[in-house]
Amino acid sequence: MNKEHKIFILPDEKEINCKEGDNLLQVLADAGLGIRSVCGGEGTCQRCRVIIDRDGEKKSVLACQTDVRDDLKVRIPESSRLTGEKILVEETDEKGILRQPGKYEEVEANPLFHRELIELPPPSLIDNSSDYDRLKRALKQKTGRENYSLSWSLLQKLGARLRSNNWKVGVSWINCDVYNEIIDITAPDEMDYYGLAVDIGTTTVVVQLVDLATGLVIDVKGEYNGQGKYGEDVISRINHASKNENGLSDLYEALIKTLNDLIEEIVTEQEINPDNIYYVLCAGNTTMIHSLYKVNPNYIRKDPYIPTFYEPPALKAADIGLNISPEARIYAYPAIGSFVGGDIVAGVLSTGMYDNEQLTLFIDIGTNGEIVLGNKDFLMACSASAGPAFEGGGIKYGMRAMDGAIERIEISDKDYEVLYKTINNRPPVGLCGTGLIDILATLQAAEIINRSGEFNTGLPTDRIREGSEGYEMVLVYAEETGIGEDIVITTTDIKHLMRSKAAIYAGIRMLLNNLSLEEKMIKRVLIGGGFGNYLNIDSSINIGLLPDLPRDNFKFLGNSSLRGARKGLVSCDLMKTSKEIAAKMTYLELSAENQATDFMNEFVAAKFLPHTDLDLFPSVKKV
Repeated sequence: MNKEHKIFILPDEKEINCKEGDNLLQVLADAGLGIRSVCGGEGTCQRCRVIIDRDGEKKSVLACQTDVRDDLKVRIPESSRLTGEKILVEETDEKGILRQPGKYEEVEANPLFHRELIELPPPSLIDNSSDYDRLKRALKQKTGRENYSLSWSLLQKLGARLRSNNWKVGVSWINCDVYNEIIDITAPDEMDYYGLAVDIGTTTVVVQLVDLATGLVIDVKGEYNGQGKYGEDVISRINHASKNENGLSDLYEALIKTLNDLIEEIVTEQEINPDNIYYVLCAGNTTMIHSLYKVNPNYIRKDPYIPTFYEPPALKAADIGLNISPEARIYAYPAIGSFVGGDIVAGVLSTGMYDNEQLTLFIDIGTNGEIVLGNKDFLMACSASAGPAFEGGGIKYGMRAMDGAIERIEISDKDYEVLYKTINNRPPVGLCGTGLIDILATLQAAEIINRSGEFNTGLPTDRIREGSEGYEMVLVYAEETGIGEDIVITTTDIKHLMRSKAAIYAGIRMLLNNLSLEEKMIKRVLIGGGFGNYLNIDSSINIGLLPDLPRDNFKFLGNSSLRGARKGLVSCDLMKTSKEIAAKMTYLELSAENQATDFMNEFVAAKFLPHTDLDLFPSVKKV
C-alpha cells in the first residue's frame, strides 16, 4: 500500500492528501487547483512551475515532472495558475453588449423535444386495444403525428403508469426524421421541461438552461474545461488519449465532470429538478465531441486527417453519466473536417450568413483559426494552424485572458514609455492575446521594430536590451508586476506572433483565391469566440491579421457557438438547417497536395508587418 503524504499549498493555505509517487500536477489539478500546462505534462512548455519549500530551502520545479515522495509545502505563483480567465458565457446584441438571460429573438419554440398532456379513454371489454396502441392513438389525435416508438424499459412501466395516473399522463417524445420516440411518461402535474445548449470549448465549457416550452433562457454558467490538466490545446489532448492506457477515459471523465458540475450549479440555483431536463444540444470542435462520445480522436491528427465521425449519433444521458433525466437525448452539431467542427457550424447558423446575399467572412480565432467565407449561394471553410501564440503559448510571458494579464498596451514613439491595462486592474503578470496584438501594432507604429519584426537597437531607451533569446523590450519593470520580475517581449515572441497572424491571413487569402474573389467584395466580417470578442480591430488590421476593410464591416458576435446551439435547441427547423449548412459547406484542406504550395506562398508573404504587398493594406500603407 502506498504511503500517504500531505501537501500544504501557499498562498491558499490549503492542505491536500495524496499517495507516494503521485504526480504533483495531477494532484493539484484533482484538488481543483488549476495549473497551466500547455504541453499536457510533457515538461516542454515550462508553464506549471511551482516553488517547493523544504525547511526554508526553496526550489523551483515543474509540477508535471515531480512525483511526491514526502510531505511538501508548495507555493503556486500567479503566473502558473489557470484562474480568473474571462469566460465568455453569452452572446452579444447588435451593439456588442452582452445579453442577459431571457428571450433573445423571435425564434419559434418548436424543438425536437415535445411534451403533451394526454388523456386516454380507459379500456373496456368493448374497447380492448392494448395500452401501447391506446397511447399511440391518443397521441395521434392530440398532435396529428404518427409512428411513435417506445423503449423496452419504458414499455415495462407503461401499464402501471397509465393506471396509477387514471389514464391522464404527461408524455415526452423526440421528433425524429421518420418516427417519434417516446422517452418519458409521467404524472400530469409534472409538465415542466427544459433543455441545455452547450458550448464545449477546448478551454472553457458553457451551459445554458432553456425552457423548451417558451424558448426562454433561464440561466447560463461557464467553467474551465476539466481536460485542461491534460494539455491546453487539442493536439496535447489527442496525444494524451493516444499515448496513455487510460488517456481517453481521462479526457472523457474530466469533460463529464465539468458538465455535471455546471448542471448541478444551475439546477441548485434555479431550484429545478434535473430529471426535467430532457434534451441537450452540444457544439464543439471535432476533438471535443469525440472525447464526449469517448471515441479516440487519434486519427484527427494523422494524415489524411480523417475523424471517426462527422455527424455523431444521438445518445442517452444515461449512456454518458450526465446527471439529468436518464432518457434525455444528447445531440451534437456535425463537423466539417478534423479541424472545423460543429462549433463552427453552430457559429455559421448563428450568423445567418447561410441565408444572406452579402459576402460574409466569419472567423473564430484560437489555436486553430477557423474561417468561413460565403453567403446563401455557397460556403467554404478552412482551418489555419495559427498555433497557441494568441492564447499565450510559446510567448515568454504569454498567458490566457486571466486576472493580471495585460490586455491593452500603448508605447510612446517619443520617450518609449509604456501605458497598459490589465484584466480587473490587477498587477501585471503576463500578456494575453489582445495585448500581444496591441504590442505588435504599437511596436511597429513607434518604429521600435521594422516590418520584419527586428528591433531597432539604436533608439535612446534602456528598455531595449539583449536577453537570453536575443533582443527584447521591457514592458513592465519588476517592481510594478505581480510576479517580481520584468515582463518583456522578445524577438522570438515577435516571430511567433507574426507566424500566427500570417497563418490566419493566409487562410483568408486561400478562401478568396479558391473562389476567385477579392477582399473588397467582403461586406461583413463576423468575429466569434472569447478571444475575438476583445480584439482591437485597428491593431489587428495594422499588423495584417485581418483584411483592411471599412471598420463598420466588422462585428463581434460573442459566443457564437453557444448562440447557435441555443437556436437549434429551441427550433426543430434550425436544427435541420444545421445539417444543411454542414452539407453545403466545402472544406478546404490547406495541407492537401493541391493547396499546400499556394498556402505556403501566402503564408510567407504575410510574415511581414502588415504584409509584403502593402497595396492589400491601403489604410496602413505610409505615404
